[in-house]
Amino acid sequence: MATKERLAAADAYAKALATGDKGAAAAADKHIASDVVSTVGNRTFEGHDEVLSRITGVWPQTPVYRNGTWGAAKEAASDVVVNATMKPVGAGPAEVNVTFGFNDSDQINKVNLENIVKTQLVETDVLPDFISSRINSALANDIPLSVTYVGADGKPKISLRGSVRTYGDHSLSIWARKDSGLASAVATNPSMSFLFRDNPTRSTIILQGTARVDADPAVRKQIFDESPEVEQNHESWEAGAAVIIDLDQVDGGTPDGRVKFRR
Repeated sequence: MATKERLAAADAYAKALATGDKGAAAAADKHIASDVVSTVGNRTFEGHDEVLSRITGVWPQTPVYRNGTWGAAKEAASDVVVNATMKPVGAGPAEVNVTFGFNDSDQINKVNLENIVKTQLVETDVLPDFISSRINSALANDIPLSVTYVGADGKPKISLRGSVRTYGDHSLSIWARKDSGLASAVATNPSMSFLFRDNPTRSTIILQGTARVDADPAVRKQIFDESPEVEQNHESWEAGAAVIIDLDQVDGGTPDGRVKFRR
């Protein structure tokens, strides 16, 4: 049977892991054996100081762990476990299981941390709905996409573009307010990339493709009309240009799934 000391040790360790709080790590210090071994995925950390450092301060998963629901330590066979459920995020685990072993002095001498990712990876050559919906609502959600292209001077340019929308299953469109700048630059170098990032859900989408300006009146009208209202109200119909980006690669993750798009 797990002793109260072992349960308390596991709870102290989990609190430090879940919060990144240095005071919590200091409280866990005395519960960690000098010869402890910690396994996280395919990585192994050995010794008191190294293992303690891994639960001290902010590590890549700490922001996800902080928003999780952590259960109290409980007995499981001859070990003690702490289980946690995370809020849905694009890059991060859905569940975390931590299993502890102990020496005869009730100090932790073994830790196995398992991050369980449940978001499905979709390998495809068409844009999944969970990607398209985020792109099309980006401006309304105050997260316009960052757009990178190569200017006429050969130097990289980056800007926020509120008019980025999906255009069919394989492309994006931008209503450029002027037919200079981005619209003229793609004639020389059509390579473009896009970044969507939503911090609260740790959703990241990176898109790459080849751009072109479409002067067809029907296409221009479609792309202008599908732009957000605030973009249309810039009154750029006369001076603007319809830019279409044929995608060849999309990678990223959201709470609804991960994507690997190739064409």
